Amino acid sequence: MLAVTAEARHATGLRLAWLGHASGNRADGLSSYSEQVAGGLQRRGAEVSFHHASSDGAVVPGQPREVISWPTWDFKTVVVSRPGFRPRMTSWLASRHPQVLHCSLSMTLDDGWVGKRARSLGSVTVVTFHLPFGRPGTARASVMRELHRFWAGRLSGYQRVIVFSQDHLERLRRVGVPLERLRVVPNAVDLGLFSPGEGLLRRKRLPEANLVVGYLGRLDPEKGIRPLLEAFGRAGLGPDARLLLAGDGVLRPLVERAAAHDHRIVHLGRLVGVEARVDFWRSIDLFCLPSSAEGLSIAMLEAMATGRAVAVTKAGGLEEAGGGGLELEGGRLADSLTELLREVADHQELLVEKGSRARSEAVRHHGMETMLDRLLEIYSELGVPLPSGRPGRPR
Repeated sequence: MLAVTAEARHATGLRLAWLGHASGNRADGLSSYSEQVAGGLQRRGAEVSFHHASSDGAVVPGQPREVISWPTWDFKTVVVSRPGFRPRMTSWLASRHPQVLHCSLSMTLDDGWVGKRARSLGSVTVVTFHLPFGRPGTARASVMRELHRFWAGRLSGYQRVIVFSQDHLERLRRVGVPLERLRVVPNAVDLGLFSPGEGLLRRKRLPEANLVVGYLGRLDPEKGIRPLLEAFGRAGLGPDARLLLAGDGVLRPLVERAAAHDHRIVHLGRLVGVEARVDFWRSIDLFCLPSSAEGLSIAMLEAMATGRAVAVTKAGGLEEAGGGGLELEGGRLADSLTELLREVADHQELLVEKGSRARSEAVRHHGMETMLDRLLEIYSELGVPLPSGRPGRPR
């Protein structure tokens, strides 16, 4: 059943329908994107109606005008709307008349239909395309290319398609999305919240640790969890090193077994909320993202903004990490990780230097306020008046 969990208030600004991701049962880059972007648009004066799949959980950003939890079925990574979704969504769109419908793809497999329906009822339609792409020449890259092709045909109802890099724009263009509808808006984080500082987690639970390596994200095979565990075990870092892993996924049993056999490995489970993530980043020395497929990792940007060095593959976003990134070789992940961990253990001043450069890179290119300005400009170019009359002026 459609659940409205907040009373509608008198709309004083932009009326925005946000199709995205709540948290509580999930905590990943998609939920972080909705948390920070939808929450940021609320602070800019937008009246946000927040739509999400019921399986996400019930934690939503800020105080939306209303929260709509849509009943869904989950099949691994596929989310399917339950019967009745289309007529109920049509009724909602016709009665609320949002000026903008912004979809953080994908809420469900009906996202393409929603864009067409909202457009036919007079809303401006925008979609953020999150699907990653794999390392060229790999089976993962072939699968992701076909998924891009699958979604490209379902984006026709959206007037603007937002991607995070020029490379990603070219990939969508090649599978049929018209260039004039594509816009590059890099992911971003709140630089005030995600900033250097002392980690309480480290001070209270790891006071003797001399090197803390961290991973936060889905515990799934494409994230490189197996080679990370293997490399940490064989790097010879000594009894005072620690590997902190936060998240959930299909490899959670593997992580829990590793933690049971090695006291230096700590599984924190799923971290929900900004405060928990900030404390995690402040408590580690190095963030490892040995991923074989990424778009532009919000976790990586949060780590960078907090002044942490990041170790990433080219597929994981090495180019976007700029001078704050340490390269992992995608074709030999376990060996590359082992070598890197040994190097930074012997030369921890390198982590300090890289962490400082990572913070500078985040400030230059990935500030949330700049991203919000850009989104409002995109809405404006489609004919929607800005909430405060001009971008970059929080209300």
